[in-house]
Amino acid sequence: MGLVASQARLMMLLTRKTDLEFAIQMISQRRTALTYQSSAAINCYPQLANQLRIMDRNLEQVQKNMETQHKIVTTEYDGIKKLVDKNIELSFKTFG
Repeated sequence: MGLVASQARLMMLLTRKTDLEFAIQMISQRRTALTYQSSAAINCYPQLANQLRIMDRNLEQVQKNMETQHKIVTTEYDGIKKLVDKNIELSFKTFG
């Protein structure tokens, strides 16, 4: 893979990584709100509290999936970053 292609892939991975981090943060905030709503509803509306807990479990599954994707993207990003750094180092040795 050439330097330009590697750099383009690096930028795409960085964008994907940032998008995943944002989505994970949004899910985390939603789960916090669901937990608060569930604890507030538990005495008066036990069925609603159970539904909110089920929604929280579903969001937890989605969050774990996104965290796995984030780890994969981070690993690939680190590999491409090393490749780009190595290509740059070799290029400067050639001209130096």
